[in-house]
Amino acid sequence: MLGPTLPPLPDDFDGSGRTAPDGVPSFRKPRLEAAIGWLAACGFLFLAVVTVVVGVQSRERAVDGAQERARAAVRVLAEHAARLFDAADLLVEYAAQETAGRAWDEVAGSHALWDRLNAQRARLPFLDAVWLNDATGLLRLTTTAFPAPYSDASDREIFQFHLRNAQQGHPPDQPHIGPRIIGRVTNKATFLLSRRLSEPDGGFRGIASVTIDPSYLSGFYKELDLPHEPVTILVRAGSLDVLVREPDGSAEPTPLSDTARRAIQAQPDGGVARDETTIVAHRRVDSWPVHVVVRLDLAPVLASWQRVIAPYAGLAAAAAMALAALSVFGFRQAGAARQVRRELERRVRERTASLERTIGERDAVLAQKDLLMREANHRIKNSLQVVSSLMSLQGQAIGDPQLSEHLQEAGRRVQAIADIHRLLYRVDDVHFIPFHDYLTELCRELERSARSEGGNWRLELVVEPVEVPTDHAVQLGLLANELVMNAIKHAYRPLAGAVATTLTGSREGQGAIAEAAAGTGPGAANVIFVALRRDGDTLRLIVGDRGVGLPPDFDWRRSRSLGMRLIHTLSRQLNAVLAVENTSPGVRFTIRLPYRPTEGSTAE
Repeated sequence: MLGPTLPPLPDDFDGSGRTAPDGVPSFRKPRLEAAIGWLAACGFLFLAVVTVVVGVQSRERAVDGAQERARAAVRVLAEHAARLFDAADLLVEYAAQETAGRAWDEVAGSHALWDRLNAQRARLPFLDAVWLNDATGLLRLTTTAFPAPYSDASDREIFQFHLRNAQQGHPPDQPHIGPRIIGRVTNKATFLLSRRLSEPDGGFRGIASVTIDPSYLSGFYKELDLPHEPVTILVRAGSLDVLVREPDGSAEPTPLSDTARRAIQAQPDGGVARDETTIVAHRRVDSWPVHVVVRLDLAPVLASWQRVIAPYAGLAAAAAMALAALSVFGFRQAGAARQVRRELERRVRERTASLERTIGERDAVLAQKDLLMREANHRIKNSLQVVSSLMSLQGQAIGDPQLSEHLQEAGRRVQAIADIHRLLYRVDDVHFIPFHDYLTELCRELERSARSEGGNWRLELVVEPVEVPTDHAVQLGLLANELVMNAIKHAYRPLAGAVATTLTGSREGQGAIAEAAAGTGPGAANVIFVALRRDGDTLRLIVGDRGVGLPPDFDWRRSRSLGMRLIHTLSRQLNAVLAVENTSPGVRFTIRLPYRPTEGSTAE
């Protein structure tokens, strides 16, 4: 049936939203021009928002990417510096060991020692020289010349550091990195890595040191392929004095910026900081009192970002111009569409009146047809019930027990079909019936019938909500009836045999029920379980018991009994698969057939 019809438009409606001539407001709807204007405004706003969002996000990604590259660079540089200082410290330790136990005059005059120290120093290109100073600060041996030229380091920071530690009783196990200085012998910018020399009694004997060439580190930093030409800096911990800076053309390195100082002080082990103009990444060099700093100007990063974003900005501008052109075209078309709409509305009014008359006539015909279908199903149900009752009465009146049983079974089959027609005139959709309701009523009726004839019968139901087509319901209902009656007749012999005989009206059968019940124990229940389940696109009907099961030589596929032949025939009609298995105790029948649930059905 069709849904509710739309009311006809007023005869004076012109689609412009103006009041009708008689003063009654007509149905209003927005003008097409206004809609186009709003759409154009929303389109321009959307383009602007998207352009801004994409620009901001891409800018943040560019800056974040620069930060990650700076972080990776300081990690590599810190590892390189750690290896460099480790190697320099090994040479200092070697010099200290070579001079241990020797008098300073012997050290100063040993050309062999000078040769060995020179050979070791030549293996490390980043070192300028090895220096050995006595307790007064006087230079005793250096790899730059033999014999050593006069030089007094007693006023140097590194000498004062070791002397002060010795006087304060600190152990001589920590190397020291001094500030950047101009060497008095080499007259070059350098900085020293030194260790304290001790007498056998622990007294201060002097220092051993090596000069590290800053130009070597500058050259290494220059060779790194880092984007946006960052500034690479090596500083001492604590004072944050600059040891190496690349690039830097001044004689004295430019001091560390305030942003870098605050970043190192806030995160001594390493991190990344950013201000309006720069990105600063720093990292401590393992256990050495130095930090590697990479400073990156934001200007080249943003310039690169602008080059990347420029094509997208051009696309946004082109989209805005295209939207403007479409808006102009839309305004022009709106005027023509208004005229066409007025003509269409007039035709719609005429067509609506005609359609309403047609729909009313069809609804009346459909209602009459539905009533006739329900009446037909009701009469069919009544007729089938009369036939079932007549067959039951005829079976009770016949003296032949076997023929009486056949008539009773035929009557129950007819009643099963009648129950389906009873559901058909109750449900709204005659094409599908709620089979779970039908199966539940059928099993309860068979349970009551079996109990009325004697015996403790119980049917256990596990039934899921399922709707099946009407043309399948009759066959499926007869299958369920046959399987349950088969279990009642044969599952619990001799009790089942007695019930079957009693259903024919024999007194001897009632006596057999009492005898069988006494043999199985008082109150023993004869259980039959029935299940209706859905597994995806498959519907399963299961009927089982806990009785005696099938005889070993019984072949249910070749059985000539009417019930088994009927089960086979109905299964083939439904394109179903029948499976029979002994479950020890008992037997289980399983019917599997294709199932397609109806849209909006209870099964969903």
